[in-house]
Amino acid sequence: MREKLKAFGIPIGLTLIFISALFVHQLLLVKELPHPDWSRSVPLPASFEEKPQMFVDSEDRIHIAANGQVQSIRMNDELTIAEQETTNTKITRGFPFWSNGEELIYYKDGNLVSTRDQKDFILQKEITGLGAGKNDVFFWNGHTLSHYDPEKNASADIHTFQNVISDMHVADDGSAIIQVEKDNTHDLLYYLDEKKQVSEPFLTVDSSPNKKINGLTFKVNGGNLIVFYNQKSRTQGTLAYKVFKVQAPVEDIGSSMLDGEKVEFVHSETGQKLMSPGGVQMMNIDGKEMILLTSEGTRVGDNNSISLYAAPFNEDSSFTAAPVSTTKHVSYPPMRISDDAMVWMNYDGDTYKLTGNSRNPEVIAASTDWSKSSVKEAINNGVLMMFSSLVTIMTSFYWVLPSLFLLILMYIFKPNAFEKDGISWVEYLAIIIFMFMPISYTQDAMNAYFHQMAPGYLLFPGSAYAVTLFLSVITLIIWKFGRDPDWGSMSGAFYYMGMYMMFYITFIGPYIFNLY
Repeated sequence: MREKLKAFGIPIGLTLIFISALFVHQLLLVKELPHPDWSRSVPLPASFEEKPQMFVDSEDRIHIAANGQVQSIRMNDELTIAEQETTNTKITRGFPFWSNGEELIYYKDGNLVSTRDQKDFILQKEITGLGAGKNDVFFWNGHTLSHYDPEKNASADIHTFQNVISDMHVADDGSAIIQVEKDNTHDLLYYLDEKKQVSEPFLTVDSSPNKKINGLTFKVNGGNLIVFYNQKSRTQGTLAYKVFKVQAPVEDIGSSMLDGEKVEFVHSETGQKLMSPGGVQMMNIDGKEMILLTSEGTRVGDNNSISLYAAPFNEDSSFTAAPVSTTKHVSYPPMRISDDAMVWMNYDGDTYKLTGNSRNPEVIAASTDWSKSSVKEAINNGVLMMFSSLVTIMTSFYWVLPSLFLLILMYIFKPNAFEKDGISWVEYLAIIIFMFMPISYTQDAMNAYFHQMAPGYLLFPGSAYAVTLFLSVITLIIWKFGRDPDWGSMSGAFYYMGMYMMFYITFIGPYIFNLY
């Protein structure tokens, strides 16, 4: 019994310590901020069964239309609700709307409709589309674009295009990008400045069912018009998302047709390329131009999740993006409610929940407190990572082959080497050969995912050599004192190799593969 305790009790105890370190690390990770300046994702008291439409007005009130109602919410930087009001007005899905907290302007039955005090007023009949900014309402009927001024309660025609208007993207200052049909599979983009002057077309974008523009953001910065647009395409049932950028001096817009340049986003911590970027928006946060986007999550358990990322704007075609959300569901593009807070919809597969984060120190501190859900998340992550580490057994099985081959050859051609008392030189040689096998494997295994997920004590120059040396020494000590004297050389060699692999898959294995 004592010999079995020495041979297996101590290794199992050490393995449990490594597994405990994994779970402790996961508990610490759920307290970490995704971005140094922002809190973790904070769930807010608003949820919806159907996908809601959102609008933020000029006073940073959030208006959420869903389930036949419009909820108007004013939040502060602490993400607490200061004012809340509900209006029983159904907004037509697929069309934007405008509100100032007292009036709603939206599309209904082909008309531009205003609702005040639960009473409807038709502002314009027979319209085919609507675009809304913080202080502006645009509408169109076929080729003709018009503007409605909510303050003056007056509308005026702006421009008549040769073809039908298909969509419009309005900025806070009243400028806009207008999509006009070119043919069945393409649209032309026009720029409308804040003085309501329309340029000539400057860009052609796809608009077919299988390849089309899927959102657009723009801003005038340093005398240049900068446009980012998302493209969604479907090939043989597979969806693909890309982001393109166009930049040119404002005075040159419309003088010639431009070409969109594909841009890429890379993770700030790992350097890996973000997959399926979309929902790109340009925002000014704390005086800095930022690009906010949605993309696939890269953490453990992020399978099929869409996270939020923020990247400082630059003049290149590649941007370094840092995560700003911590949920493991589908996050939709956010809306800025102040320099220190933003909100978005988070879909968990069942309901849409209003979620936000803030730069407020109190919110940041509160968001890092352990809760029942965060502890559950840490435990789930640890379990998933342990299951992922089992892949190491299959991918590293070849480590034992050279030593096994040596033992078989020696057993066939020199069996007397196994019959000596004590530990034979064959066993030593088999162990030494095995010690060198994990080195190159470990170097390749320390990939971008590893550097994102592994604890700090595994991240330093030369860590691949240090880890293999540490595990080799620990295993050698246990082998030396735990090995049963009655075992043969082959049993002793495989005892060492088995203990080493068990330590490896629990010490470093969980941080190598992300199967979930």
